[in-house]
Amino acid sequence: MTQKIIIIGGGVAGLTAGIYAQKAGFESVVYEKNPVLGGQCTGWERKGFYIDNCITWLTNGAPKFPVYKMWKAVGFLGDQNGNEIPCRQHDTFWTSEYNGQSYTFWADLDRAEKEMLELSPQDKKEIKSFFKAVRQCQSLRVPYTAPLDMMGLGELTAFGLKMIPVGLAMAKYKNCDLNDLAARFKHPLLQRAFKDYLPGDYLASIMMNAYASIANGGGGVPDGGSFKVAQRMVAIYKSLGGVCHAGAPVKQILLEDSPKGKGKKRAVGILLESGEKVLGDFVIPSCDTHYLFENLLDKKYMPPRLKFAYEHPEAHKNGSTFHVVYECSTPAPEIGRRTYYECRPLEIAGVTLTRLNMKNYNLDPVNAPAGKALIEVKVLEKEPQFLYWKNLRETDKAAYDAAKQKAADEILERLLERVPSLKGKLSYLDSWTPYTYT
Repeated sequence: MTQKIIIIGGGVAGLTAGIYAQKAGFESVVYEKNPVLGGQCTGWERKGFYIDNCITWLTNGAPKFPVYKMWKAVGFLGDQNGNEIPCRQHDTFWTSEYNGQSYTFWADLDRAEKEMLELSPQDKKEIKSFFKAVRQCQSLRVPYTAPLDMMGLGELTAFGLKMIPVGLAMAKYKNCDLNDLAARFKHPLLQRAFKDYLPGDYLASIMMNAYASIANGGGGVPDGGSFKVAQRMVAIYKSLGGVCHAGAPVKQILLEDSPKGKGKKRAVGILLESGEKVLGDFVIPSCDTHYLFENLLDKKYMPPRLKFAYEHPEAHKNGSTFHVVYECSTPAPEIGRRTYYECRPLEIAGVTLTRLNMKNYNLDPVNAPAGKALIEVKVLEKEPQFLYWKNLRETDKAAYDAAKQKAADEILERLLERVPSLKGKLSYLDSWTPYTYT
């Protein structure tokens, strides 16, 4: 008799679990609270523009990487008919401007290193060290054949040997955050550039690994964007016999005494918000862990490492973003990939900003109608800003909407000060806050 797996959550994790469950001969069913599957792997349309809210780069997303087989199998880089989906690669990571100068973190590391040395010869030692570390990080591989804790000794040893270069880079920059890294450089532009893309209190190794992914040709964006990825995942899952229930929130995971005894419990099904009970042999929660242990399971079942993370939030930094997008009546060649620049001070969610960024979403033609452009600005925010938006939205939606619009208008003013040639060509399209993701 075929065993049944109940999967809670129809995002990337849930759909991936379902696809591999079907391939392994199980009967699986996905229950998703939202009307559309895909979770945060999503995007939406406004006035003919496609706004992508998820994939910025897909780690190891090229045929030369072993994990590419998985990306193809689950729908990121393949469809239900076995066709490959192209992955559009970035030529830059980001550009930083300051005091009339600019520097670009090119995907071509040789070019990027050469131009940084030309910009700041006095920082030669740190520049050489940085690019050596990024090149070492290019050896980073995503485990594909099995999770690390399930690998045999031989397989684990072989995997570890391949990762030695990235380990050396991590050791050299251990406990070094981006504030520390930036302070090692003498040039004022570089001091700002290294803190532009990610917050200064993030580990430098996070940025290095991300940059390495862009540079090694395995950090692109799947053709069609995130929403198409989600649609392909659903199509593959259904083609394998999987069943999806959207708009079906789960209220509780049902437990009973385990045959193993000693007070142990095992999951035997779920209770839906509708009151319906669904029984199965296994339950896979593929939803937010906060929701899982606040609503579906008692916190006493929380794994120790996860419990530690919740009890020590200072050691596990969380961040989000305020986004605004504008439609442009021209292709806006004046704006390239993500570019950071100085601006007149403005306040958003209680934080004063003196630097902003802009990005032309033109990597994939799906983002904008022919002859037009989609311009995006994002502002990194932390928990206090999330709480600001949350409180505003839950107590006064009109004030929440007004605050979003005010931020969007003030950002547009500064964007046009940076790119005056676009005056009269940009107009507000949409905005969203950290609270939008809840």
